[in-house]
Amino acid sequence: MVTEVGIDILEQEGVPREAVRQLRKKVCSSNEEREAMEKEAASLALAIKRGKDPAKVKEDCLKLGMALWTMGRAKEAIEALEEVKTRKVACYYLGKCYEERGDYEKALELLEKARKEDAEEIDLELEVVGVQRKAGQTKEALKKIEQLAKTRGNDAEVHYQWGYCMEDAGEYPEAMAHYEKALEIDPEHARALFRLGYNYDLEGEDEKAVGYYEKCKELSPTYTNVLINLGTLYEDRGEYEKAVSCFEEVLRADPNHPRAGLYLKDAKSSLYMYYDEEKLRAQSKESEVLSIPISDFELSVRSKNCLERMGIKTLRDLTTVTESQLLSFKNFGETSLTEIKDVLTQKGLKIGQALEEQKRLHPTPRSEQEAELLNSPISILELSARTAKALEKIGIHTVEELVSKTEEELLGHKGISGSHAEEITEKLTRWELSLRQKKEPE
Repeated sequence: MVTEVGIDILEQEGVPREAVRQLRKKVCSSNEEREAMEKEAASLALAIKRGKDPAKVKEDCLKLGMALWTMGRAKEAIEALEEVKTRKVACYYLGKCYEERGDYEKALELLEKARKEDAEEIDLELEVVGVQRKAGQTKEALKKIEQLAKTRGNDAEVHYQWGYCMEDAGEYPEAMAHYEKALEIDPEHARALFRLGYNYDLEGEDEKAVGYYEKCKELSPTYTNVLINLGTLYEDRGEYEKAVSCFEEVLRADPNHPRAGLYLKDAKSSLYMYYDEEKLRAQSKESEVLSIPISDFELSVRSKNCLERMGIKTLRDLTTVTESQLLSFKNFGETSLTEIKDVLTQKGLKIGQALEEQKRLHPTPRSEQEAELLNSPISILELSARTAKALEKIGIHTVEELVSKTEEELLGHKGISGSHAEEITEKLTRWELSLRQKKEPE
């Protein structure tokens, strides 16, 4: 098998199809390789346009067609290859282009022509079988694959095509057995992995489907449908970050992919909602802890009496006072302070915690003018009616309420979109303000 290939192989006479397939994999999985191939194609197109030697022009047409095919540009490749379709190698790549365009009848005609000129090549036989199957000629394809299996029964592609024929015929257990056999022979047979994942997905066996899709995803290049299907399963399982990663990978390769764009938006929305729910659960748990009465703890009589006289009845009350305030109270000394700190530490709290949080969320205004601005209604920002209405729906009416939120917190609300957040950021910047920055973990 060819493991290292480069653009220069297109210059070779009689370059093996496997080498070109390997080159296509590299081009599809690397932006650098794709850019290099784009330059090569542009150079060949220019040479064809300016060429005066008919033989050289035909050679360049063949190379251009192959180069375009490696980039998945089948329609343009057909135009170049049609100029040299009398040649066997051009026939083959023309057939592959028509197959990718869904014109199976034309593809079959061209691949059969290429096969007849070299009937000994098993891979060409198998590619013909694949196109027959796609063209709906399942019986013919199955008959041919059964013949091939007599001499090539240990070929992974034979079992893959056999499995797909059985699947098309509705014989699912037999199909799955052949896909498994293909993987037994070649554990990295991407299409067999995909078919197994897809069929388990349809049967509702999500765990198995995810397993096969993940194995397929590790291979290069990754099929778009693998990423879409895997992302959807991740989302169903509540693994929103993994789902987002899958859809973003699709969009990096194809920024205009319609389904990936929609799915990414939904997955991100679910992710923010998940974080919001987690935050609410954490807040609820913290509220329960803060409501615990001081009387539940075994404090010294002196400490209990001091706290009672100060009106401190719950742990929440202790988070709203400072150490200096406690120590300033009569008969409350360092021993009592240490005792109180130990109690709060047990519950993951500390003295003055609520005051620190309040200060972080609502910092002291830099000036009277800023204080006035923060107390102003959001209408002063001159937001679009759509954005202003969205903010009002989630209970934000003043500038201070708005700047106390992070972008993530805003996007966690169903009615706030990325475009809303962009407009808010822009309008706040004009007033030298910004949304609260997300606190980095310590």
